[in-house]
Formats: sequence, structure tokens, C-alpha cells
Amino acid sequence: MKVPSDLFSSGITPREVQNNTNELDEFQQAVLVGTLLGDGSIAKHGHHHRLFIKHKAAHEALAAWKREVFADFTSMPLHHFDQRLNDRLYPCVQFVTRTSPVFSTWRERFYRDRRKIVPSDIEELLAPPAVAAWFMDDGTADRAGVSFQTHSFTRDEVECLAASLTSRYGLKTSLNRNKGAWVVYVHGSSVPDLKAAVGPSMISELAYKLVPRGTWTP
Repeated sequence: MKVPSDLFSSGITPREVQNNTNELDEFQQAVLVGTLLGDGSIAKHGHHHRLFIKHKAAHEALAAWKREVFADFTSMPLHHFDQRLNDRLYPCVQFVTRTSPVFSTWRERFYRDRRKIVPSDIEELLAPPAVAAWFMDDGTADRAGVSFQTHSFTRDEVECLAASLTSRYGLKTSLNRNKGAWVVYVHGSSVPDLKAAVGPSMISELAYKLVPRGTWTP
């Protein structure tokens, strides 16, 4: 999926894109699923919806990768800005797609009453690129294993995600309490299986997330 270099410098906004693409291919759908489980969001704009992607500037490579994946749906270049939180500025990078009925359909699947949810059919949606995109967004290395930081979901939803990873990939998972919420913990014995499943779809800049801290060497 080659992106023409002039798209990044043209300054064209998503609303001005002349593109008749209205379907996501299989890989784009998988990345969208992982992104919605992670940091991405879908919001209404006009008659339909569009996808918002925002990451901290340190993860610009991830934002650029997603920009490449969804190049059929945007010509907006990556936008760098400082986000103010509690009197501090945090460098960020973002882009937004054009509005499309396809994102309206996915909004219906992943939202209830403006809250992001875990769809009941999430197991069949968790193809390897979906888990990879999700882990690049919300994965973190723990001392012996790794975790998916699922703070925005209910305990029942987190249990569903953990069970789906176990059923589909044979991963040994459990729920851990973290900052007043529940996260999916993948035990160290299953990290090699997780790496085998998602490694091919992950960008090299974030491969460190798959290395438990207890195995780090000085």
C-alpha cells in the first residue's frame, strides 16, 4: 500500500479528498479492530463518521504506520501538536480520515451510548494484525509477562478479551488490578506464542514491548 509522497505535503484536508473507496480490506479491518480496542476513536462528522488516530510523539512511527494502512481514506499529513493536561504540555501526533459510511458501521459495532465497548463477537475479530495493532497501542512489558492496558473497559469486557486470546491463540491469561481497573495479563510462558502471532505485523520500533522486564539485561 504505497502512499504517494505528494499527499504528505499537499495540505489537503480529509473533507477535500476525492476518493471513492468505501470498503476496508481485510488487513485494514483487522488494524481498525485493534485500534478501537486501543487508542483510536470514531466520531460523527456530517452525515457519517471518521476515524481519529492520536499518539504521543514518541510513538510517531506507529502513527505513521497507521497513516499508511488507512491511506485510502485520508490525505491528511501527520499533525504534530502539544496537548495540555494539568498545566503540562505533552507532544502528540495525529491524523483523521475522511468521513465514510464504513466507519459509521464500525462505530455501531464498537460503541454503546457514546462509550467504547467490546463487541460480543470479538474473538472472531481478533486476527493477528488486530492483536498486533492493539498491543502496539496498549501493550506493556511486565516483570515476567506482558499486559494489555484495558482500563477503559468493564471487568466483564476484559474477561471476554482475555478469554478470546486464550481460546484463539492458546495464551495463558489472567486479569490484574491496575489503577482501579482491570487489565489483561499474558503470563511469561505464553509470551513466545503471542510474539509468534503478532510479531510479523508489529513495527520494529515497538518490538521492545514484547520483552518482559525481568529478562532485560543491563
